[in-house]
Amino acid sequence: MALLTLEGISLSYSRESNRPALDNVSLTIQEGEFIAVVGPSGCGKSSTIALLAGLIEPSSGTVLLDGKPIHGPGPDRAVVFQDYSLFPWMTALDNIKFALKRAGAAGKKQALDYLKLVGVADAAHKYPGELSGGMKQRVAIARAFALGAPVYLMDEPFGAVDAKNRIYLQDLLLRLWQEGGGKKTVFLVTHDIDEAIYLADRIVIFTPGPGKVRRILEVPFDRPRKRNYLVHDKKYQELRNDILSLLQDDLIGELAKVEGGEGI
Repeated sequence: MALLTLEGISLSYSRESNRPALDNVSLTIQEGEFIAVVGPSGCGKSSTIALLAGLIEPSSGTVLLDGKPIHGPGPDRAVVFQDYSLFPWMTALDNIKFALKRAGAAGKKQALDYLKLVGVADAAHKYPGELSGGMKQRVAIARAFALGAPVYLMDEPFGAVDAKNRIYLQDLLLRLWQEGGGKKTVFLVTHDIDEAIYLADRIVIFTPGPGKVRRILEVPFDRPRKRNYLVHDKKYQELRNDILSLLQDDLIGELAKVEGGEGI
């Protein structure tokens, strides 16, 4: 049985809208998988995260976790957003302690261990407003993994950090996921094709809104992956070109609709 399932999901944010955010999306995700989702802006990627997190409910269709319908947030799913979502009135340490308390373990030492794991132990007593973007996201990732959830929903978590921090955070995420021993499942939304190929087992490509699953591509590389070697691999270039071609075809199709007077 799949761990996460989307069955015939459609989503409209208003009854009057004739253009849904998602249209008949079906997808199954196995325990321990690392899934990346790419697609143009406005194609429903973030809406899919919200559905899996239980923050919203579909207009039609079913969202399942371990065979049971999702009707709200729960400790079995940790969410990391692009804007960090840390509690601004709590220090980095207290943000982690809050997650541990929800997971049933509120020890200061354990919280410090998580901050050490992501390389920001020296900032334990600083507030989010005193941290750089990269440091905030390290704390956000540490807080998510401190929950001990089996599912991690990540909505462009590295989109607001510089290239150096992005590489560090990608490798950190991979390490934390792999240390889960095949029990941690990641659903990552990204605009970065190279990031998707480097991190994921499968890449789901969404069409322009209303979002549909355009294609699901297997990433044909064993783990652990070495970034410097990967980019020179012929299969890497072929996969990257396939994804670009699919996205460009959809963009051309949308532009043709505009020129034909259909609107987007």
